Amino acid sequence: MASPVFGQNYEQIAKQIVNTSAGVKPGELVMITGGKHTMPLMEAIAVEVARVGGQPEMMVNTDKVAHAIDVEMPESAIQASKSDNWLLQADVLITLPQLEDSKAVLAGITPARQAKFAKVAADAGLSKKLDAAKIRGVFVSYPSKSLAANQQLDYPSYEQMIWAGIGTDYTAVATQAQQLKQLLTTGKKVHITSPTGTNLTFQLAARPVFVDDGVLTAADQQEKLIYNRTASLPGGRIYGTCQETSATGRLEASPTTWNGKPMQGFKAELKNGQLANSRADAGSEDFQKSLASYDPGMMQLGYFSIGLNPAMKPQEQKGFNPSTAAGMVYLAIGNNELLGGQNQAATSYSFPIANATVEVDGTVVVRNGQLVSPTVAKAAPMGKKAQK
Repeated sequence: MASPVFGQNYEQIAKQIVNTSAGVKPGELVMITGGKHTMPLMEAIAVEVARVGGQPEMMVNTDKVAHAIDVEMPESAIQASKSDNWLLQADVLITLPQLEDSKAVLAGITPARQAKFAKVAADAGLSKKLDAAKIRGVFVSYPSKSLAANQQLDYPSYEQMIWAGIGTDYTAVATQAQQLKQLLTTGKKVHITSPTGTNLTFQLAARPVFVDDGVLTAADQQEKLIYNRTASLPGGRIYGTCQETSATGRLEASPTTWNGKPMQGFKAELKNGQLANSRADAGSEDFQKSLASYDPGMMQLGYFSIGLNPAMKPQEQKGFNPSTAAGMVYLAIGNNELLGGQNQAATSYSFPIANATVEVDGTVVVRNGQLVSPTVAKAAPMGKKAQK
């Protein structure tokens, strides 16, 4: 499955998504969303849903329409999407990327306009409805030539990596994830450092810890929290929130992007959980304008994640840092309500920390960007998920 041929075999991928990851059952309403460029896989998914007895419905977007909404729509007309309530009626939501070239779509949008979109969405209360809904979700990546070009990635290698990541051995990923979940669930203090200068700590505070190992088991499907009923492909990530006011220290993020533009050399201090004195060597001005458009909760530490997928490989200097890459660490500021947190900011933003070392109560779980565990997940043909 890790070969380029797998990437062209949409029928095979669709079987994995529908039967293994989503566990679609006869009679279930399955909403499939994506962009025009993802239509071959969307179609294959819809066909497989029908074959197993489900009811497929497709919703397609295009970059031109998305740009018109994000940039050209009169500001007075901005409101929460009415389609959200429609989606909540589904049993399963399978989501593919709606945008092929997000940099082009977002060209011309102002920070204030972005903040208004986020605020109306937050005020609509979708987050509170998701936990109570029956819906479960699978988010599927899809290689984009525009993304590869914008990040100066070699497209054939990037494409092969995405398909290899989707087809990784999720049995091994699940085993690794459960070991980490046990440690994080019972742990109290996390310490993160990196060669670039990150050195910070925060308290876990007995918050929920979520595992994304690419598959929703029957037990997962009955969970109360939406993120326990959600999987991604490529999967392989463990994440959760912390005591919001506990973070202290220094954050120095790896190169990343903001609205499709490079942001490099980002530095900030954390005191009582709040981000302060933030600056960057490149991309700082747009980022600062955006932060100024939100309430103070946007500056507070929201959640963290650790990647577990061995097939996903970052290219740090190009700003390509997949959150699912094994050993990749992310810290996010802003909203964390769906993760069992108390930060109700309108949105969130995450920072990658490559080559990080992570300790939980003194036990090293990541060292210099490498997972530390008796069991190391390896890219291999897909196996059945370890049962919880």
